Amino acid sequence: MEYHSIRQLEELCKTEQKPVWKIVLKAEQTETDETEKQIFERMRQMYHEMKAADEGYAAELRSASGMAGGDGEKMHRFNVTGKNLCSGYMALAMEKALKMGESNACMKRIVAAPTAGSCGVIPAVLISYEEVVAESEESGDDPAEDRMVQALFTAAGIGKVIAENASIAGASGGCQAEIGTAAAMAAGALTFLQGGTTRQIMQAAAFALKNMLGLTCDPVGGLVEVPCIKRNVAGVVNAISAAQLAMAGIVSAISPDDTIDSMRRIGNELPVCLKETGMGGLAVTESAKKIMKKMLNVTEMLKID
Repeated sequence: MEYHSIRQLEELCKTEQKPVWKIVLKAEQTETDETEKQIFERMRQMYHEMKAADEGYAAELRSASGMAGGDGEKMHRFNVTGKNLCSGYMALAMEKALKMGESNACMKRIVAAPTAGSCGVIPAVLISYEEVVAESEESGDDPAEDRMVQALFTAAGIGKVIAENASIAGASGGCQAEIGTAAAMAAGALTFLQGGTTRQIMQAAAFALKNMLGLTCDPVGGLVEVPCIKRNVAGVVNAISAAQLAMAGIVSAISPDDTIDSMRRIGNELPVCLKETGMGGLAVTESAKKIMKKMLNVTEMLKID
């Protein structure tokens, strides 16, 4: 059972009369010697690792560069005040995305789904959903955690198509390939959790990816910190809004596959300085230069000691 495009994945769902996650699971089985149960449990372990990373956030940690750390705790404190206009689910997801990105920068264990630089998007969307929504609306015979694992398979199917037809690496496609892909995957997963159809799942992915087209990869100092961590938050908000558009029955004028192909072409057209080299965009601003100078001074001091 193979699929190499969103259209093929949709057609398989229709002909096999199965949801996206089951098609993705079956396709994985054809490529391994594992049983469906073994593959499902392996994905469950990935979800457990995401939750462990979320729970293991340490507010006091700072990255070696000094650029990352503590903002997730600030977001948490703000959310507690009740003043965040994005209250409830979205506020919590924003907080978790920040925390995961900071944990990555501080060398803590994370799940690179789809990449380390975009590791905060999918966990934030799914874990927050489980904590805020899922436990109050169990679906049939599937407990909340099983639904989260199914959502991860749904996301994986979308990510697989993007990786095969475009890129998920900032070095080859810009940040659109990392945060954009993560947002598309998360949007599809969330739409599944909300009871969306196969078409709505793919429409959500298209909306999320379209919103990120052209996004450059311009990390300060070449580190996955600025602006990467906060872009995870943007990816979360993008994914949630894209899912709501799809659930409302709104249809993308540009097909999911065409959107993916556009991302590929745009990535190829982006200059090298905007693809993870730290030689353009935000990475060469005066603010960035001051940060770099401070980092170099600290490095020199450490050498002296």
